[in-house]
Amino acid sequence: MKPDLNLLAVLDALCRTGSVSRAAQALALSQPAVSHALARLRRATGDPLFTRSGRGLVPTPRALVLADRAAALVAESRALLAPEHHDPGKDSLLVRVASTDFANLTLLPAILAELRRISPGTVIEAQAFGQRTLRHLADGEIDLSFWGVEAPGPPFRHRPLFRDHFVAVLASDHPVLAPSRVLELDGYLGAAHAVVSFGQPGQGPVDAALAALGKARRVGMASPSFAANLAVAAATDLIVTLPARLARDLPAGLCVHPLPFSTPHIDYGMVWHDRTSPSPGLSWLRDLIAKAAATEVPPTSPAGRPASA
Repeated sequence: MKPDLNLLAVLDALCRTGSVSRAAQALALSQPAVSHALARLRRATGDPLFTRSGRGLVPTPRALVLADRAAALVAESRALLAPEHHDPGKDSLLVRVASTDFANLTLLPAILAELRRISPGTVIEAQAFGQRTLRHLADGEIDLSFWGVEAPGPPFRHRPLFRDHFVAVLASDHPVLAPSRVLELDGYLGAAHAVVSFGQPGQGPVDAALAALGKARRVGMASPSFAANLAVAAATDLIVTLPARLARDLPAGLCVHPLPFSTPHIDYGMVWHDRTSPSPGLSWLRDLIAKAAATEVPPTSPAGRPASA
């Protein structure tokens, strides 16, 4: 006889109720269906399991041995098949997130502060964003990725977080600012630049906007890190072009200026695989991230003034 877990539910109900009719009612089955299941149980175990008495069904010693295990298995199966629930204060999550240092510097501090307050058992494991990020999402190696380029299609999901814009950061006494203290296009193009690149320098939206004007930047340094470029700008005459959110707290001696040409807005979001959409824990975390990201981006500081002024 092939195992049938439904029979364990019938055994459990019969032990609890001591009646075929009450067991049928508890299981939302007909009395003949419960009687048929009891007959199958008797054939499978080689034991009558229950005998009739004036007060209903009385379990045999064999039924009593099976009862506790059957009840435990039925409870475990119900818990396994029940809709998943996430309690942030009690449940622990390990969430693997792909991000650049832009998200690490601007989003993760607010996200972690909120997690420490609401869900201290949750751990964020930040991994480097790269060309294999979508594959890692598909393979289940990461759960979520911050996303600053065109959103991918199915089977991936995308949720916008905020819109930002590019600004230029350079030394307050940079010679290209003299004498007007305004960053002009000729000065911008005449200086060397520290650029962020995750592949080949010169392929980002800033360079595309310049290429549309028939212009190009002169690259003095390329790295995958905005933080590294800001540190270089503080020590050299290199100009850094970056999202305005990163210009909130600049190292001493740097100032922020509007770009002397138009660039596209930065539409920043997060991406995950459709497979993880139903997860209550990850859904809750995505809502928390969206809330943490919904902070106002400060306006570009007036030309020539330090961003912290």
